[in-house]
Amino acid sequence: MKSRPPSEPVVQSTLGLNALCLRLEGAEVCDILELGPARGGNIEFWSQFSGSIYVADLHSSLPLPPPAEPAEGETPPDPEWERLLHLPEGRRFDVILAWDLLNYLELPAVASLIGYVGRFCKPGTLLYSLIFDLPKMPEEITVYRIIDATHLGYEYGGPAVRPCPRHQPRALSAVMRQFQVANSFRLRNGLIEFLFVYEPV
Repeated sequence: MKSRPPSEPVVQSTLGLNALCLRLEGAEVCDILELGPARGGNIEFWSQFSGSIYVADLHSSLPLPPPAEPAEGETPPDPEWERLLHLPEGRRFDVILAWDLLNYLELPAVASLIGYVGRFCKPGTLLYSLIFDLPKMPEEITVYRIIDATHLGYEYGGPAVRPCPRHQPRALSAVMRQFQVANSFRLRNGLIEFLFVYEPV
């Protein structure tokens, strides 16, 4: 992937965002959890669905501090998602926007994050995610600006790159057991868009 400085945002087509919007058509209300930073244009875009948006901005907490070394035979502790996200108890979201966040987490952290946000989901909650399928990915997490339902602006944090974990669909499914793949789209820029749906077991 060719990286670009933050002054050079790039607009790319999106099929997954459009699929998400099509699923929301006709909904009376839409409560959205934004795991990325607040962007006025994005919030204005989602206002067409007559809903509310809760901005958790987990991006600002990355990279996560390494957990304390567990004692021999103990399971490493999960990140403190409750402290990092401050999600309001009792709230149930219709949509979760994860963007490319999952690429910057090891699979055990993905599992614990999904387990935590699952407490704030209901049957049919949709989760939108972008997964890199390239040897390298941006060192810093990307900010996405919604141009319209079929176009996203990519704002890279800088030119540096890092090895990409290339999370595979089977591995993601194994750690996101209550989220089933509803749609997936491979884009020309090496990203795969996933739309997951929450199906509690």
